[in-house]
Amino acid sequence: MDTVTITPQIYQLSLKIVNVFIIRIPTGLILIDTGPAGSKQLIFDTIKKLGHQPDDIKHIIVTHSHHDHSGSLADIVRDVKATVYMHPHDAMLVREGVAYRFQLKAINRLLGIATFGSRIKLPYINIKPVEQITEVNDGDWIPGVGGLRVIHSPGHWPGQIALFYPGNGGVIIAADVAENYSQLKLSPGFQDKDECLATIKKISGFKFKIAVFSHGEPILNNAAEIFTIAFGIN
Repeated sequence: MDTVTITPQIYQLSLKIVNVFIIRIPTGLILIDTGPAGSKQLIFDTIKKLGHQPDDIKHIIVTHSHHDHSGSLADIVRDVKATVYMHPHDAMLVREGVAYRFQLKAINRLLGIATFGSRIKLPYINIKPVEQITEVNDGDWIPGVGGLRVIHSPGHWPGQIALFYPGNGGVIIAADVAENYSQLKLSPGFQDKDECLATIKKISGFKFKIAVFSHGEPILNNAAEIFTIAFGIN
């Protein structure tokens, strides 16, 4: 478990399979994504090392419903009084305790039968449900104007959102729009490549110096230019 300082306000916490982000704001902290089930204490311990308390979490943004992003949400909101934000598509799923649905409706129907209407919970498919979620759409600001701007970012997943932070020369929190391990590329397992590329082009219209990813290493300088080159954006 590593913590990387992205800017004086933004920290990246690398869990085993995903990065989550902690942002300092004047009223407390914003947590972006919650990691898979069992990540709560790791996140709380990191927050304490940063000189805060878990109760300082005032806002939780879940970029999409997949288990590595939403798996610890229910455990965290049981302990802190925070507003949770998601795109409407994925808010609906998380309220039902669903992290993933297949594109083929027939598979989802078979799963429903096999699990007795989801009474049997499956790893990676099901999570603990969370009822109280504030739905956000493209162009909204969290918690208000000047905070984090929501960028609806389908392609990898219909209800995915990325985020734009206007400080520090501009920071893109890319979620699973792309990954950056040995090279910057589309995150694997996308549902629609054309939508992925359209999302990349939309994000590239923002002015940003830094980009961070749910999977991979941050780009701490010239991120917009690197996006343009990596994805051949004109």
